[in-house]
Amino acid sequence: MKYGLFFLLLSVLMWSACQQDNSRAQGETSGSTTQASPLILAGQWIAMDFCARANQYGSVLGAMNNAHVPYAFAFEFLPDLPDSVICYDGSRSWKLPVKYNRDTLELSNAFEGKSIFLVYHSQGEKDMTLFDGTKGRTRMDRFIKSSANTPNAFGAFMVALHHNLFSGSIIPLDRSNSRDTLLFTPGGSILRWKDYDTYRVCVTSDCFTAKEPSDIIILSRSDKPDTEKRFVFRYNATNDTLTLYHLLPNRSDEKAAQDIGGIAYRFRRLQPQ
Repeated sequence: MKYGLFFLLLSVLMWSACQQDNSRAQGETSGSTTQASPLILAGQWIAMDFCARANQYGSVLGAMNNAHVPYAFAFEFLPDLPDSVICYDGSRSWKLPVKYNRDTLELSNAFEGKSIFLVYHSQGEKDMTLFDGTKGRTRMDRFIKSSANTPNAFGAFMVALHHNLFSGSIIPLDRSNSRDTLLFTPGGSILRWKDYDTYRVCVTSDCFTAKEPSDIIILSRSDKPDTEKRFVFRYNATNDTLTLYHLLPNRSDEKAAQDIGGIAYRFRRLQPQ
């Protein structure tokens, strides 16, 4: 196990050294360089690789099963917590201590006493790469700084995830009137749909309630209490047809996994160019 941690640290240091060499080379021509610091990183950082995979597969589970679930969906750096970072996985948040070494951040005690590492790319897009070797093979994930302005970093992640799953116009296939074209906003609102006006998708294990592994979307009416309802959602192979299926109630045990019922809604998705 010590050897594994050693090689993880070595790979991170080599990656960081390459990035720093590039930064120095660019800094010599531009006249300045910018290294990671609590002030520079202050804000909400989200797992963009995961959102991109969800877009590719039209599925949260597809993003999970065809790659991996990142250590955290989001990180938040606060100026008044210079030695810590707040992590979010969708069901909880927790703090980890941070040690800065130029553009490399060590997040200590991430899992069973082991560290994970963030390498800040101070030139170019100014994103971060997460190196996580706490559970065997090292996993890498790209994080970007969000401008969503949500109450916490997990909210910013959900904005990006919703955008990647539902961007574009949604046209009900059982209606021909163009005025019924819907818009699923990244912030979780649905415009021009009389049935529901808010939504969110499941990203945590306790939220996937169907017996058959399936993506879950939760719809509700913001102006009516107790209207929240779960549906299975599925895209076709080209991600331009969206189908919502009923989840059948389990009368014997409300907490038991639910069977998937018939089609509730079908939509055509016009993705933006």
